[in-house]
Amino acid sequence: MITELNIMHDGLIKKADALAEILSITENQRTVIESELPFEEIRSIIFQMNEGKQEAIKIVRNCDDMFESMLKEIGTELEATQDNYKPQVKKLQAGIRRVMDIDVKIRVGEDENNRLLDEKRAAPTIQIQTDQPKASPLPLNHVRVTKAYEEGAKNYKG
Repeated sequence: MITELNIMHDGLIKKADALAEILSITENQRTVIESELPFEEIRSIIFQMNEGKQEAIKIVRNCDDMFESMLKEIGTELEATQDNYKPQVKKLQAGIRRVMDIDVKIRVGEDENNRLLDEKRAAPTIQIQTDQPKASPLPLNHVRVTKAYEEGAKNYKG
């Protein structure tokens, strides 16, 4: 039983390390979002950074699967004899608290990043230069929509 508890604890450490990596990437993404780069470039960089998160997420899932499997295997016995394993159980509890703390920081960071991205997406505008009186600003995605419309018109066989 001590071996299984130690394996579970090691899994929690590995999960916490992977979550710390995700948190670091999330914080770096915020720096990119807060930069003066154009919105499309920010989105591209964020997308690339998310690939690093995916690897860490795989580690987290594997650790979760292992932990659940081990808990199913020893759960009933552990519950009946937990007094015999107090030091190991306390280590597990501390590991779980650490994992939860990092997870909360990630969620808060992701929410904040999404909010900042939404603000950034809505903020940029361009001015259309004409000989007529001052034109109203258009969202940057208008250019993308226009290009998509023109491409669609070229390919239209109606």
